Amino acid sequence: MDPVAGADDALVTIGRIVKAHGIRGEVVVHPLSDVPGRFDPGTEVEMGGTWRAITAARPHQGRLLLAFDGTHDRSAAERLRGQELRAPAVDLDDSETFYAHELIGLRVHHLDGHDLGEVTALFELPEAAGYDLLEVTREEGTWLLPCADDLVEAVEAEDGSTVLVVDPPEGLLDGDAEVVRPDAPVFPDAPARPGGPGAPEVPAAPPTGGQGDEGSDG
Repeated sequence: MDPVAGADDALVTIGRIVKAHGIRGEVVVHPLSDVPGRFDPGTEVEMGGTWRAITAARPHQGRLLLAFDGTHDRSAAERLRGQELRAPAVDLDDSETFYAHELIGLRVHHLDGHDLGEVTALFELPEAAGYDLLEVTREEGTWLLPCADDLVEAVEAEDGSTVLVVDPPEGLLDGDAEVVRPDAPVFPDAPARPGGPGAPEVPAAPPTGGQGDEGSDG
């Protein structure tokens, strides 16, 4: 898909530049998408209002090392630190994948059918955690739901809407379970993975019973 000027609403966050790497202009990128081809050489991404072509990509300690046209040394790479990489959203209608903004507002139901609240925020955990967190709000307050395969399943309700069905361990709803809450939520347009390692386009695939953010279109 070719970039379209002014089409910011159609862009999603697919990665975040962590730091410079080496002396040849490479940067370490925390991927927020597992959609195939997102970071292939030749692909263009938007950062800071400018479209840049990826010239090289390789895995690095659970993240990615990327090089961009016009960035040839460490000094230039350092100036990219903290930038978000954005790209046009892709059609996820035929996949079991959600963007983060599609998870926000979903109802959460217990396996026995009673309502447990509404998803109000998505939090990204380090890759080592193996999942991301959903903040769920109900009358009694908020609680954190790990997006893990053995806890969450996205299903279609009788009215056609999507709900998250959970089998919460003891203490989770009361805030007594050992769940660590990160400092800041993932950007709402970054897709996430309810179920499976956190990559929100995060998009990540919801559990099938599965961040990200597309899968996760860390």
